[in-house]
Amino acid sequence: MKRTLPIFFIFFVFISGGYWSAQSNVEPTVDAVDAEPTFYFYNTETNINNFATLKMGFDVYLENHGGYYLQPFDLKENFEKSIQEKGNIYLLSSWHLKELQQKKVPLEIALVATAKGDTMQRKVLSANKDIANVSMLKNTVIAAAGSEEYVHSVLKQILGKGQEALLKDIKILIVPKDLDALLAVGFGMASAAISAENGLDKLAQMNPGHFRELHTLGFSEKDYILIAATLKKPNQQETQLLKVLREMSEVEAGKANLKLLGIDGWSTLK
Repeated sequence: MKRTLPIFFIFFVFISGGYWSAQSNVEPTVDAVDAEPTFYFYNTETNINNFATLKMGFDVYLENHGGYYLQPFDLKENFEKSIQEKGNIYLLSSWHLKELQQKKVPLEIALVATAKGDTMQRKVLSANKDIANVSMLKNTVIAAAGSEEYVHSVLKQILGKGQEALLKDIKILIVPKDLDALLAVGFGMASAAISAENGLDKLAQMNPGHFRELHTLGFSEKDYILIAATLKKPNQQETQLLKVLREMSEVEAGKANLKLLGIDGWSTLK
């Protein structure tokens, strides 16, 4: 069950620097539809709360590196409708890619994102010290970033088969970023949070007091941080787009844009 309360609006505007609207519908503009080629972006694991900043930053950079542009989406359905033809690059989560492949959408991994040298991460279920074990999560609120469908999937994996019945008695508070989820626990707005391990690292640096009040209840399996995918084998145009992505980490303007996605570079699969 998803939980939203008006008081959270004020809190998350303060800690996140903007308001994320769960109901907004980011559609390609007329110019975007006509322009080619394109980077399409949707991530089930985050809720970016300022698409204007993300798009402007990428578009300015990409204009000077081939005349390309970024089209972000905050609705999964609209993103999936965009996967129709070759010549574009699709930026999405590993979880979403697996789901699409099960639906026979012929996307294949071309590049994987890196963060501090890692290409994979696992999710952590952290709770305040009043929650000694997962069985005590019944009738509590868990904060997490990402789509509600994704959060339920991760939570189910972390809890394991023996605790699946808990899911119907847990309320999910959807927030923009991992750090917001962890801060929600620190400020008493949730009893537990799901975040990537590097989210906990950021909290330890930013607010050591809140970090010390948390303890770990479980981990998910490791998965790729973010994926750049193409429809089947990349053609010449897609190969050029992938080259642009890989070279972003070599210049300051590119690094700044990658940071907006929570990554620091791209790598081929080893």
